[in-house]
Amino acid sequence: MKKALLSNIPLFGLGVAVYATSFPSFATALGISQTRTDKFLECVELYDNRFDLTFIHSVSLTPVTDQYVVIKEEGKLSILQTAERFYAHGQGLPSLVNEPDAYTFESNNGEFILKLNRAIPDLIVRTDVRFKNKLHTADVTVNLNKWSDIGLHIVPIVSCESDVKR
Repeated sequence: MKKALLSNIPLFGLGVAVYATSFPSFATALGISQTRTDKFLECVELYDNRFDLTFIHSVSLTPVTDQYVVIKEEGKLSILQTAERFYAHGQGLPSLVNEPDAYTFESNNGEFILKLNRAIPDLIVRTDVRFKNKLHTADVTVNLNKWSDIGLHIVPIVSCESDVKR
């Protein structure tokens, strides 16, 4: 019995190492500004480098969640879309397994989940109060409709207290 337990310790250690390295080990934030004027509106800290954007789809009128992570490559922060979750196929929503940058397409209890590895070089969100645009982090929800219906530019930054913008 002891021998069987001891033989699993290296596998357990490997699992812990993989789990620990699967999450970014740096803290970041998101700077939100108006697209046309570049006027700074808000900064949101990301404690786990992940965030979601939720909205009501304009055609299907069903909820959509886009999931993102901030990554660091060669010292530069960038945004990677990791999934899109939705309940109805409609114009502008994925409907095929071979969507660009997708690696799996699942269905779970009526929800469709497109897993992605999609680089987002410039994240611009067009807001409209009818579509209930929100940004979610691990501990904060920002109502993106608190500003009038505009385009928002969302960029990863080092921190809300830093003057460094990328």
